[in-house]
Amino acid sequence: MNIHKFFKIHVLLILCLIVSSQLVAASDIKDRMKQRLPVIADLKTKGIIGEDNKGYLGFVTDKRDQEAVIAAENKDRKKIYTYFAKQQNTTIAVVEKIQAARKAAKTAPGKFFQNPDGSWHKK
Repeated sequence: MNIHKFFKIHVLLILCLIVSSQLVAASDIKDRMKQRLPVIADLKTKGIIGEDNKGYLGFVTDKRDQEAVIAAENKDRKKIYTYFAKQQNTTIAVVEKIQAARKAAKTAPGKFFQNPDGSWHKK
């Protein structure tokens, strides 16, 4: 086997490993988010959290129930937003702004979202 062919095979293997690791990571994030969904839905129903003006979950009140769950959700959202930003050749701030608007529009009646000025509103 010549060096050129050997190099091509190694590059291909590395690319396959990178793609497969990204798919596994995306699957892991999706699974974690699905597992957190009941807790998040309950906190939204209780009016403790809402969708903030950057596309993350925020506390509407001083009550900090399930703070670790909210932090984990926001960490995964940030990973996703970072990925989208790289894919779209833009900044994470642009993705956050778009996601915040999308999430505010999808907020169910009776749940909270944060306006761009930082004020919380019940839909």
